[in-house]
Amino acid sequence: MQPIVQIPTQKLKKNKCISGDELESMGIFPTNLYCFTYYHYVLYQKGNKRVILKPLPCNLFKVIRVYDFISA
Repeated sequence: MQPIVQIPTQKLKKNKCISGDELESMGIFPTNLYCFTYYHYVLYQKGNKRVILKPLPCNLFKVIRVYDFISA
């Protein structure tokens, strides 16, 4: 079982813009999944947390959704 990971929620609220460097400093990295082929979103992860982001110019990302991943 994976340990529960805490992400600072004040920085990752819906519709907030955050830079790629801030994501990296929080330990949130992109997954290697290609499940968003029809939409221009990217999936990042940190432990059991998943973050759906919309890429913007100048290495910025808009937070779409943050959720807990539960494996089957």
